[in-house]
Amino acid sequence: MKLLIDIGNSRVKWAFATGNVLVDADALAHDGRPALTLERIPAHPVQAIWLTHVTGAAHEAAIVDILRTRYGVQPQLARAAPHWCGLHNGYREPERLGVDRWLAMMAAWREAQPGAQASCVVDAGTALTADVIAGDGRHLGGFIAAGLQTQQRAVLGATRFATRETETPFLSGLGIDTESCVRQGALLACLGAIERAARQAGASARCVITGGDAPILLAHLPAHWKHDPNLVLHGLRALSEAS
Repeated sequence: MKLLIDIGNSRVKWAFATGNVLVDADALAHDGRPALTLERIPAHPVQAIWLTHVTGAAHEAAIVDILRTRYGVQPQLARAAPHWCGLHNGYREPERLGVDRWLAMMAAWREAQPGAQASCVVDAGTALTADVIAGDGRHLGGFIAAGLQTQQRAVLGATRFATRETETPFLSGLGIDTESCVRQGALLACLGAIERAARQAGASARCVITGGDAPILLAHLPAHWKHDPNLVLHGLRALSEAS
């Protein structure tokens, strides 16, 4: 059994892989201290650990040390690469592509129909990212924008709007007070960016979304969009199988 871990900007996500199946998948907010959150992962016996993180070199040594001590296995770190199984990284400097984006594309590429079906891959977390893959495996590029919650915090932090603490729901149309207007502005901005990326992929593209805010956005996207909360972990599993 393998332990797969994805440490993002806000959450630690993990799952155990047995063959092609992910089990005990879960996620926790790490509040800027991802190394401490790792202790909440079940201590099942594992033969391998595969890790991806976006926390930088400052956290990497502590993360690796905790996992090695807890499981008795040296973690393998995922890195973006120029190509993988027919998927070609479109960055001018391939190693600079975020590894979480690369892994999400790997998982989507595996599920698409190579040679026939393009893909649009969206990750809706602290940042909102989208990547487009042509049917022949060429990564055509993507975008990085502020995520749904990040946009709201940015607007409220840069203005003097008088707002109240309230759980205003996301609507299908326009806001009717300051709180809902800020929320709707962020929602519509995210949806517009996603829809533009999907248009670049083409009408027949396979469109998949992951990330903490995916369920909110999915409710406002066309019905053909698929939700895979473990997309990055599926990519990590695919990488582990090919290594």
